[in-house]
Amino acid sequence: MLIAATALWLGALSAYCSSRQQLLLEHPLSKLSGWGVFVIFFFIAWLFLLGDYSSLSAFFLAFSYVMAAWLATIFILGHFQLSLWKFGSAGIALSIAIFYVGLM
Repeated sequence: MLIAATALWLGALSAYCSSRQQLLLEHPLSKLSGWGVFVIFFFIAWLFLLGDYSSLSAFFLAFSYVMAAWLATIFILGHFQLSLWKFGSAGIALSIAIFYVGLM
């Protein structure tokens, strides 16, 4: 679950960083590399989630998490100026905490 949460957060962050409107990098990532990393991390997270959930449930859990991560990213970065490392590491910690609270 730890790896799945981290992979989903990094995938969502890479897709966000490929947008022209992103606020973390001086120049956005290319669309191909940002979305390519997203697809790879999403697939890795889905594989790890298969250990606890059925395939369709794991897919919808991962998809729901990514949608929530993108919304949270937009809202947080709209109000606070954070560096990529601070935002990324805080997001990983929060992602892991959310996934483990969900297991209880």
